[in-house]
Amino acid sequence: MINIIEKIQKTLNNRNIPTSPKSISENIYFFGDFKELDDRISGKKGNLAGQEKKEGLQGSELTFAEKAELVKKKLKDNERFIITIGVSRYNFFRLREIAEYCCSLQGKEPDMSWIKFDVYPVAEITERFKNYFTDIKEQLPENIRLNIYDKDLYNLLDRVKEMALSNALPEDQIVRLFSVICEHAFIGPQVMVVDPHHKCNTNCSHCWIHTPKLKDTQPEWFRELKFPFDRFKRLVDDAAKLKVETMILQGDGEPLLYDKCMDMLRYIAKKGIHPRFFTNGILLTKNIAEEVIKIGVKEIYCSFPAGTPETYKIINSMQKPETYNKVVKNLKTLMDLKKKYKVNDPHVIVTHVIHNQNYHELVKMAQDDVYEGVDSARFYLIRLDTMNQFLALNDEQKKEIQRQIPIVEKTLKRGGVKFIDNIKFQLENFSSEDGSWCKDVFLNKGCPIGYYFNLVFAKGDVSFCCHLRFVGDVSKDNYMDIWKSDDYRRWRIQGKHMKHNMDALFLNNAPMFDEHCTHCDNHQNILGTFKLLEQFDLMKYY
Repeated sequence: MINIIEKIQKTLNNRNIPTSPKSISENIYFFGDFKELDDRISGKKGNLAGQEKKEGLQGSELTFAEKAELVKKKLKDNERFIITIGVSRYNFFRLREIAEYCCSLQGKEPDMSWIKFDVYPVAEITERFKNYFTDIKEQLPENIRLNIYDKDLYNLLDRVKEMALSNALPEDQIVRLFSVICEHAFIGPQVMVVDPHHKCNTNCSHCWIHTPKLKDTQPEWFRELKFPFDRFKRLVDDAAKLKVETMILQGDGEPLLYDKCMDMLRYIAKKGIHPRFFTNGILLTKNIAEEVIKIGVKEIYCSFPAGTPETYKIINSMQKPETYNKVVKNLKTLMDLKKKYKVNDPHVIVTHVIHNQNYHELVKMAQDDVYEGVDSARFYLIRLDTMNQFLALNDEQKKEIQRQIPIVEKTLKRGGVKFIDNIKFQLENFSSEDGSWCKDVFLNKGCPIGYYFNLVFAKGDVSFCCHLRFVGDVSKDNYMDIWKSDDYRRWRIQGKHMKHNMDALFLNNAPMFDEHCTHCDNHQNILGTFKLLEQFDLMKYY
């Protein structure tokens, strides 16, 4: 204890912090009500950003625990002191909790339960924070003060307020950008992908689960896994409360094979969330098309990795070549039904996974897209893993893809089909050595996916991203509790500052950064986030 107190006195005596006339050592700064938040803002050694913030007043060299000990000692010795709460973009929304903690250190418990801060409506966020700040200030003892040391806090609040007033973006989209900047998830993810079950009627060579290369390697219990419908409803209920925008049925099987698929889509829509699903198109019959239109499914992604029946059979050996024509017919029927009923939804996106078995057929795929009359088409380089390395593209095949892409774009444009550009970024960053397409782009820029996305497996595991980084288990805990947990908050910050936290571990011991990050399936969403931050002059706060 003597060593700690000597360190405290030495540190505070050396700090140039304006305070009461009696003694500089009387001012004790807090930035959070728990260690990690206090460290993050004060720039302590353990802060997850790996750097000190340069603006405003920095915290002392004291740890969070040492500052608490100092308060207790001064109370015991009956010495005068001041606690100053430093307010920044990283804690302003938690100001009441920090104030309550600082009061509790002195054995005081003022009733501040009635004081709440909400980002909604965003058009009033600055005024609401000022009222929140004032209400807390008025409840504090004389020796606890509030100091807005982050010089850009009000500028940031005013900027998002202006965006809301001008309807620059949907309000929830503004809040998610704000969440990334403030490193706090004010609402839930934009997209949740749910894995309904593990059965499939195809064995595509590029599939991570059903490729013939993995035949008979999956245990029976895994092949029989299904997402229990009661658990699914609880998940959707939580997602709706968290303002999740979209839920996609996609995973380790064909959703339309699951007898609960339509019930799942129906329940998602009932709760005000946009339902979407992936399919291989084989079961997308007229009756199913009628039903998904009636339900109000927002989007359908159809994975169609071939431009001819012959190539389709090579990729999908368990199906006959004629199945290719069935998928074409099903897609065309769906689009004709949309015209018949004069509806825009579901938006139909055909996705073409490209590898060395089909790289020569991109133009033919685009021609099929136009014939079917689908809304959009996406061409996407294969994500390599141990089970599909034999499909890797070489440099000559990459050149052939690059030759075809301009023709594909023209073909789709003439046919009224939107070209969703995933592949250009992939080709620009492509490495024929390992098939990667991101290099270290997100290692350097950071990964904000923790504020936008979740993948929930049939077994119950919740993944931070597409690459099996587990953050919880909905078979054991409510999704709401998982999303709002302190652990999840830490992982989000570590992801945003990835280069300083590469070795941080998730629940299944997966690292924050590994080779899978160089094949990022979410790269389009992440790049889109950075684009919006730049477009609306928010990157300077990032």
